[in-house]
Parts: sequence; C-alpha cells; structure tokens
Amino acid sequence: MSLASLKKHLFCAAAMMLAAGSSFAAGTLTMATEGTFPPFEFHDSKTNELIGFELDLAKAAADKMGATLDIKEFKFDAILPAIVSNTLDFAAAGFAVTPERAKRVLFSDPFYMSGLTIIVPKGNPKGIKNFDDLKGLNVSVQLGSISHDRAKKIPGAKITTFESGADAMLNMISGNADAVINAQPATDYMIVSRPSLKTKLERLDFVADAVPMAMIFPKNRSDLQKAVNKALAEIRADGTYEKLHMKWFGRPKQ
Repeated sequence: MSLASLKKHLFCAAAMMLAAGSSFAAGTLTMATEGTFPPFEFHDSKTNELIGFELDLAKAAADKMGATLDIKEFKFDAILPAIVSNTLDFAAAGFAVTPERAKRVLFSDPFYMSGLTIIVPKGNPKGIKNFDDLKGLNVSVQLGSISHDRAKKIPGAKITTFESGADAMLNMISGNADAVINAQPATDYMIVSRPSLKTKLERLDFVADAVPMAMIFPKNRSDLQKAVNKALAEIRADGTYEKLHMKWFGRPKQ
C-alpha cells in the first residue's frame, strides 16, 4: 500500500470512528416521557401539546448536541423496562435517582431535588401529620413511582395505584382513600393550576425523602449519558437553566 493510500485509509477509518462516536448528536434521539407529571412533563390544557420543565431541559440539551428529539409518550411504569430493553435512547420522565434503578439504567447528572409530600381531604379529618400516621389507612399513589415505593414501607397501608398522581388525588376526593403520597413539586403545581382543588384537598406542611431527579439511559449508552451531561453543564453555565427554572417554578433555583 502506497503512503498516499495509507493516509487515505487512515483518514477514512478515523472519520468512521468519529461518526460512530457522535452519530446520536447528528441525528435523531428517541426519548420517552410521561405526560402527567406537571410541571416537569404534562399536556397543555388548551393545545394538548406536551410541555414542561424537564422537556424544555431535554430539548435544550439536544440543541447543544446538534440532535433532534423524537418524543414518545408512555405510561410511567412502562418506561424503565423500555430503557432496560434498549429500545429507546433515553427518557426524561421525572425519574428519581435510587440505588435500585441504578442497577438497571444509567443516570444523567441530577437536574432537580424533589421530595415526597402527603395530600389529604380538606380539613384533614384523620389528623395526619407524617408517614407514621398512614399506618393501616387507604393510600393512593402513582404506579411505579417513588411514592409507591414509600407507601410499601408503611405497615398495614392499603395501597391503590394509578397511572398518575392526579388520578390518585381524584380517587381520594371521591372518598376512596384517606391520603395520597406524591412528589412535592408536582403536587404544588397541580394545586396552583387547578384552583378548584383547594376546596377539596390540602397538602400537608411536610416534605420528606428528598432525592435527586435525572434523565435515564440504557446501560450500554454511556456515550449518550456523557454527551447529555456535557450539554446540561453548558445549559447551567450559559443561564438557560435559570431561565427555565423561573419559567416553570416562578423563582430562581435556591
């Protein structure tokens, strides 16, 4: 092989390696989400468009990477198995970082800290103050969520699961549950955005089990994990994160 041919061969090989290492950034990423977790992921009540804080973060990250998103909506409890089976590139769906999930998927760098709270019927007829007071009571939660995991630890709790935290609250309002365990930021947003709920339920002044939230990837996609982390760091550095936080939470990040 001549020197010129060797150089051409090496150049082509390097180009192929570069393209393979960054193909996700130049093309389309298939991202899963779940549209019942405001203000992170939810449907606009007027347009039915999927919107939210985490979706905006994912879109901003994709822009930084030069990629486009093909967003697919799933039921929450179906997303983790889909990521584990490697049928999706990643998911942005309000996932809390837990040791159990870390055994099955990769996490991005955390983008938010979220805790759990308790919602009760207006007037708090059972006098509930914390998780201990839920022993033996009827508790509604979102299926597959960390609220569901926490409810399982309450002795004697009678747990009913739903596809969304909003459905769990409606079940309680209908008189079928004594309390709901749900993520605090999502709960606050739902109550603020639906004034009629204030006459039917109340959130306790109680937040516990704070955990970081992150996007998730298949175990074999550390390349994409690193690229997203780099993009998230750039989003924080250039002020985009603060602007999105103000947009969705009405206050700067503490």
